[in-house]
Amino acid sequence: MDHEFIKDGDSDVFDAICDGHGQVVLFYCRVCKEGEGSLAENCPGAPKTEGQKQTEAALDKAPAARKKLSKIAPGTIAAILGVSPSMKREQVVRDMVRAYHGAESEYKANVAAEYADECRTTAERVFEDKFKLNIWRNDPKKPHKLIGGHQLTIKSAKRDGMGLLYLRMPYGQRDAATPNDFKKIDDQPHHFAQMQFEMLAAGVTWGVFAQWAVVAQRYDVVELDQGFIDDNLPQLEAFYASLKEECKNKLHLEPLRKSIDNDKARKIIAEFDELSVAITNANARKAELMGELKKMSGESSSIICGRLMTRTDSPGSISYAAAVKKLLPGADLEAYRGEPSTKWTLT
Repeated sequence: MDHEFIKDGDSDVFDAICDGHGQVVLFYCRVCKEGEGSLAENCPGAPKTEGQKQTEAALDKAPAARKKLSKIAPGTIAAILGVSPSMKREQVVRDMVRAYHGAESEYKANVAAEYADECRTTAERVFEDKFKLNIWRNDPKKPHKLIGGHQLTIKSAKRDGMGLLYLRMPYGQRDAATPNDFKKIDDQPHHFAQMQFEMLAAGVTWGVFAQWAVVAQRYDVVELDQGFIDDNLPQLEAFYASLKEECKNKLHLEPLRKSIDNDKARKIIAEFDELSVAITNANARKAELMGELKKMSGESSSIICGRLMTRTDSPGSISYAAAVKKLLPGADLEAYRGEPSTKWTLT
């Protein structure tokens, strides 16, 4: 018989098989009570001995007691490879180490994530209706050793084998009116990276990059790029190997920010705020006074009460960063990076 894997949304989901965001990333059969590393090809059914029953009952009561690194969540792959626009590699390390130790997740859904969750079911139905295809959640008999998740798959009469459905509801394009309002996958390296490795995990060689908005949608067929996989899989493997050592770093279990709340700190904050207001008002008044002097001088360099009022005109500055990005895309600029610096702000 086939294994009956616990999936996202099931009532019996437990922490030990989830990542730091609460998504199921490890395969665990609710029938034979076996997980990755001990799964037989076919489900053997219920436990056979009384000893096994007692062991499994204890694990059911406290599944988090089994410390095991979760697999790499697909949504973190771009960050690990350094191409995510919104997540750092260090955050992935912290999240996975905290999940390993059973610490509270620090994930907080933003408006874009909430929007995607609300629209996902509708977007899936629109895809199925448009192409007359069914969507399946992929449950391979041999899950990928490194990448977790349950990928969405489709089957088309026009293609051999199953394909991946990589569905996105981009908040920034929620008002898209035409397919061209969405960016191509070539212009979104974070999505390209994640989609490639989701195809690898699902065991497919093609997929559809689907972007959905209420009015418009865009669907692009993407092929598995084995060269990309070969170039980047070692990075994921090295990252995962390094986590075993990082799990010993207790700093990941400490709060991100140290909390300070005492009379001395409150006094300093109050004075800081007063000075900030005074400086803002002073700069505003200084600009007003300079404006009056400009009027008196007729917008020309002058001598006012013995002080030199000098007008200086200069051409606009060149945005070298934008120029390099456009003229030399992909250029390695690390050799030109200056010394690191630290900046502090109080908000």
